[in-house]
This record gives sequence, structure tokens and C-alpha cells, in this order.
Amino acid sequence: MRLCEVFIRENDIEHAETLERTGFWGKAGAGALVFSLNTSRFLIGHRSSMVEQPNTWGTFGGAIDSDEQPLKAAIREVVEETGLSLNDIVDSKLVYTFEHPESGFRYFNYIVVVEDEFTPRLNWENQEAKWFECHDIPQPIHFGLQSLIDSSGFKNFINNYCQ
Repeated sequence: MRLCEVFIRENDIEHAETLERTGFWGKAGAGALVFSLNTSRFLIGHRSSMVEQPNTWGTFGGAIDSDEQPLKAAIREVVEETGLSLNDIVDSKLVYTFEHPESGFRYFNYIVVVEDEFTPRLNWENQEAKWFECHDIPQPIHFGLQSLIDSSGFKNFINNYCQ
């Protein structure tokens, strides 16, 4: 067995086939930024060279598996990519859904709220993650994160939670 086969999850073959047809990993995706109530800062991931749109800052996320709802997928992805404990999540808010008109791909963007900042334990999908002030989004930015921060839902979140 090749090493890459060890890491293939049940849904990955379907997600990879969709990537070939549409340019998106999976038929739909979900992800999140993590927000700390105590510091009013976001945890943002810097994508590794082993993923689509490498070396850009973006949300923690990925494809929605066939048995998942978007929120479950977003939280699973955050936990996998940051090591966040489910017990530390105090709230989650859907703030924006990206829809690609040609392929029908949709990406559900959440904010996962925690009380305190934590030190992430990253997997292979991100090479770095840092906490940023609400209006200090790093560059270069993933096109999905750009769409999220341009959305009215994100702006409403900022207005309600960031001073």
C-alpha cells in the first residue's frame, strides 16, 4: 500500500473526482474562522503547499462528506485542522454561503466562537495559523476568505463583536 492511500478517507475519491470536473474539492464545502470573545481576534490559517490555493490565508475547512450537515462539517474541519476541543466552542454562526454559478458548488462559512485564544495544533493542511485583529486580515488571501470578509454577514458579525 502506498503512503498516500493510508490517508484517503472514504469520501475523498468522490471529492477528488468532483475537483477534476469543477475545480472544487467536493460537491459542497464548509469551514470557519475561529473568534475569541476575550480578545476579539480571529484565528486564520495559512494554507500549506499540499492543498488547493497554497500559501494563502483562509478559513479552516473542506468538503462536506455525504453523511454530514454543513455545520457538522465545519466544526469537524476546525477540530481536525487546529486541535480545538469541542468543549471550548461556545457558539457558531453561519455568516455567508459562497455559491459558484457554473458548477453549483456551495461553501458554508461559519464563525466558531471560543472564550479564549488557544495555541493551535495544525495538521498538514496549514503551515501556520495566527490570531488577527478584526480589521487586520493577512495577505495573500484565499479567494474564499475574501468573499467571506466582503459579505454583509461578516460585516454584521464584526459590528456586533469587534470594538
